[in-house]
Amino acid sequence: MKQITEIFRRRSSLWLILELILVTIACWWAFDPVLVTGTVIRMNPGFDVDRMVKLNVSSTVTRLDIEEQQITTIPDEEEHLLQKVQELEDVVLAYRDVFNPIGVGDYGWSTYFYHDSDSLYACQYEFLKDSRMFEVYGIQSITPEVPTSELSHDCEWNEVILTRSMAMGLFGTIDVAGRSLISKVWGYLENGEYGRKNENYRIRAVVEDVRHHAWDRDLATVFKCSTGSSSSVPIIVRLREGVNAERFLESHKQQLQTEMTTEHCYIRDFQTARDAFQEDIDRIGVGGQMRRNLFIAAFFSVNIAFGVFGTLLMYTRQRREEAGVRRAFGATKWNVFWDFIREAWLLTTISVVIGCIIYFQFAAAKGLFDGFTSRNPAVHFWFDDFGTHFMVVSVIVYIIILCTVLLGTAIPAWRISRSEITESLREE
Repeated sequence: MKQITEIFRRRSSLWLILELILVTIACWWAFDPVLVTGTVIRMNPGFDVDRMVKLNVSSTVTRLDIEEQQITTIPDEEEHLLQKVQELEDVVLAYRDVFNPIGVGDYGWSTYFYHDSDSLYACQYEFLKDSRMFEVYGIQSITPEVPTSELSHDCEWNEVILTRSMAMGLFGTIDVAGRSLISKVWGYLENGEYGRKNENYRIRAVVEDVRHHAWDRDLATVFKCSTGSSSSVPIIVRLREGVNAERFLESHKQQLQTEMTTEHCYIRDFQTARDAFQEDIDRIGVGGQMRRNLFIAAFFSVNIAFGVFGTLLMYTRQRREEAGVRRAFGATKWNVFWDFIREAWLLTTISVVIGCIIYFQFAAAKGLFDGFTSRNPAVHFWFDDFGTHFMVVSVIVYIIILCTVLLGTAIPAWRISRSEITESLREE
């Protein structure tokens, strides 16, 4: 208490507290979106991206050529291309996708699903019957009656598979196999008019959570069995245990470009699943937003560090005579040094608490950063709760500022505490 009183008696201490309060508010504004955005885009995708590659397939003929020349072999050729890919060394399984691969999906394939009076907005992903898609991605079944190896076998067009969070959000339980689900789709009604109609599904199984796309935070996905596939869709490859995806593509680059072809189809380009995931983040702007936020946070961090360092250097050096007097009356070097550190800790704590209280007034009125709102009540992150969100960011801001202040204090304090007593008093 005595040390706190002495701090407030010094004019230089009051100026330092005012500066640290402004620094706290600036750090809150800069770091909050970085922490929230970083949490979302670094969530576990739900499948092993390190052992997966994406091969983009193209055709040498256009859709118009296919119709005019009556070319009907494209689906068979793509299936043959898939078989050739599966025969490559280090390839465990390969899957010819229906539309966009999991992890790089699109909200365009999303809709509301209903159960009784409850509804939940979810992403819809179609997979081919008997395709072993779930094994390729490594998505695990949590329905004992339907193991992972049988998820795509003998499925019907009106059967769906839900993720854990989708089942919990809509039903409150994962034991939903055999129950019904409804979605509203656009189509022709019984009276011949075009409008929204109910489509009924039977739930076949539940699987572990998967991120349908890079910015998906609700983890609500409905897997639907498809009877057909579009042409020129990517091939997803799962590699053998211990095989690095980047090295695989590098070592098989020539083979993929020259040998993986049919009469009309070929591998256009390829990339690792991790790169495809990052590309999707950049495509929808979250990656750019994250980089902007990181740049702003880095800019503030550097300027704050230099500004606080300069102020602390002057503040500590001004007390060289005080340190010399204390040494003359018997204080050890370590006593003097730790007194500087303790005072810096008190200054920082007082300043950050005041700064956070000031920012709390703004947050209570305007809200905290919520660029990723949730529709699924079963999925809850630290930033969804106002109190937890505020405390987490406040603690991180406090740690960052405290480390900066302690480092800026320790360097001159260590030199002062080790200098000779006569030198300290003579300089003053």
